[in-house]
Amino acid sequence: MLSPLSRRRPPRNSIRRFIVEGQALARVFAGYKLISFLQRWRGEEWAEARRTKHHRWSARLLHDTAVRNQGLLIKTAQFLSSRPDILPDEYIEVLSHLQDEVPPEPFSVIRGEVERELEQPLEAVFREFSPEPVAAASLAQVHRAVLRDGRVVAVKVQYPGIEELVRTDLDNISRFVAVLNRIDKTLDFRFISEEMGRMIPKELDFINEGRNADAIAANFEGVQDVVVPEIYWEYTTRRVLTMEYVKGVKITDIEGMRRLGIDSAEVAKVLVVAFAEMLLEHGMFHADPHPGNLLVAPGPRLLLVDFGQVKEIGPQFRFVFAQMTRALMADDDTALGKTFRDLGFRMKQDSASGYEDLGRAYVGDISKQMLSSERGWVSPEMFQDSYRDVLRILRANPVIKVPPDLLFVGRVMGLLNGLSMTLHSETNLLVQMARLLDEKTAGRTPIAGTRRRLLEA
Repeated sequence: MLSPLSRRRPPRNSIRRFIVEGQALARVFAGYKLISFLQRWRGEEWAEARRTKHHRWSARLLHDTAVRNQGLLIKTAQFLSSRPDILPDEYIEVLSHLQDEVPPEPFSVIRGEVERELEQPLEAVFREFSPEPVAAASLAQVHRAVLRDGRVVAVKVQYPGIEELVRTDLDNISRFVAVLNRIDKTLDFRFISEEMGRMIPKELDFINEGRNADAIAANFEGVQDVVVPEIYWEYTTRRVLTMEYVKGVKITDIEGMRRLGIDSAEVAKVLVVAFAEMLLEHGMFHADPHPGNLLVAPGPRLLLVDFGQVKEIGPQFRFVFAQMTRALMADDDTALGKTFRDLGFRMKQDSASGYEDLGRAYVGDISKQMLSSERGWVSPEMFQDSYRDVLRILRANPVIKVPPDLLFVGRVMGLLNGLSMTLHSETNLLVQMARLLDEKTAGRTPIAGTRRRLLEA
C-alpha cells in the first residue's frame, strides 16, 4: 500500500530545499543531543525509552520531509532504509516505505507523459494499462500494462519536472560538501559530489537504463537463478521504459518467501554470488541494490530491476580490488595497505604505515571478525568500532584523496551487508569473492561450473 501522504508540488528553489532539509536534520540531531544531556540526571533507562521514541519521531520527520522535497532526498532515505546493520529498527520500518511506496503522480499526468513520449494515444499501444502504479520511487513510477499483442509489461514513467529537482539537489550537495570541507579537514569529501554528479543524471535517461539492463542480461546469459527483464525498445524513450513484467516478492519479505517455499538462506547465497561475479568478473554491477530493486521468485531466482545506477569498473581497479580481497583473507596488513594506495587513496603523510592503519581500521578488523564468525554480515557494534578507529586515524593523518569508484562499490557492499543481516545469511561476500578468484586463477571454465561450485560451497 502506498504512502498515505498525497503527492504535492515540491519546493524548487535551491535555498528553500536546503533550508527544509537542514531544519529536519537539525531537529533530529538536537533531540539526540538533548537526551544525552539529560541522561546524567534522568538515568539510562529513561534515556533509552526517550531514544526509542525519538527514533520513530525522527524517522517519520525524515520520511515526510523526503516526500515533501522529493528528488535525491528520497534516494538517500532508500539507502538508509536498507541498512538495519547501522540504523535502529524504527528507521528501517518507517523509511522502507520510500523504497517503492512514494506518493504517486495522478494517472492523468502519467497518461499524458506516456502519450507525449510514445507519440501515440495510450490505447494504440496498450490493450490494458493499470491506472494504479505497482511501485513509485524517487524518480519514476511503474505501471502494469498489456501490449496490443498480449505481452504483459511494466511501464516505468519518469516524473515530470524531476530533472530540474535533481539538478538543484546536486548543486546543493556540492555546496554542502564545500562547507563540510572547510569544517572537517580529515577527509576531502569532493569525491562524493563529483561521483554523484556523474552517476545520478544518467538515471534520468531511460535509453541508458535499457542498455544497462541488456548488458547485465548478456553477462548473466545462461544463468538460471539471476533474471533481468527484457527491454521492449519499440516502446522505450528517454522518459518511458517498457520492459517485461516479472513477478516476485521483495527480497526483505521473509514471510512472503516462506509462503512460496523459498529458503531465505539460499536467496542470500544467490545474491552474494551474483554480486561477487559482477564486481570481480563482469566489471559492471547494479549499483542500487536496495530491497525495492530486488525481487525473489521460486527457485530461488533473483529478479534484478531498475538499472538506472549501473557502475562500470575497469580491469586495473578490479585487479587491485582482487588483491585487497586476498590480503583480507590472509590477514596481511602490509599487502592491504599497499592495495589502499594502489586503489587511489592518498593521505597527508604518504607513508606505508599510514595506509596499513587505514586499511586495517576501514575493512581489516571487520573482515577478521566476520571470518571468525558464522555470520555473513557485519554487526552494528562492529561498524561502530570501525567508525571510531577510522576517525582516530583520519584526525592524525587526513585522507586528501579518495578513489571515486569506491563511492558506489562501498555503497553496494553496505547495502548487501544490510540485506544479508535481514536474510540471516551465513554466506560471506568476502569468502565468495575469494573463491571466485581461486576459480579464475585455476582457469576453470565455463562460468556455469564456477557458479555451481560457489553456490554449493
